[in-house]
Amino acid sequence: MLYLRKSVLAVIVIASLIVGAGLGAGGHWYLADHRPKVKMMEMAKKQQEQLNKMVRSGEVVSVKPDEITVKVKHSGDPQFEGKTITVKTDRYTNVQEGMNFVSKPGQATDLSRYLKPGMQVDLLVNGDKAVAVHWEKAPEQAQKQPGQGQK
Repeated sequence: MLYLRKSVLAVIVIASLIVGAGLGAGGHWYLADHRPKVKMMEMAKKQQEQLNKMVRSGEVVSVKPDEITVKVKHSGDPQFEGKTITVKTDRYTNVQEGMNFVSKPGQATDLSRYLKPGMQVDLLVNGDKAVAVHWEKAPEQAQKQPGQGQK
């Protein structure tokens, strides 16, 4: 009878160790891997939605060195579609033509050197400030490559 109790006790101890190790590993996976991943995905989704709402695309109506007025054709925030908006730029605004950055870090960019009324631009807007200004090169400029002048 004593032998049977020792074997039952041994089985219970081994089963407890196995269950404990399984719960510990599962708890560690959930708390250290799964839950942070789910939270980061939710946060990334919210940030992407917020970023999408900041996008405005349209035609330049007027441009000043530190200000641009655009007739919005497409917007991540429907309340701006079809409206004309004016946004300011400063030394922190990224200005980009095609894949090339025109702005220099910490220096304000004179938009009137690059943009003209009628051009299509993409803006990333936060309030009344442009965080980024982007436009594609004109087709005739894109075809001309540096160093390929007439011979």
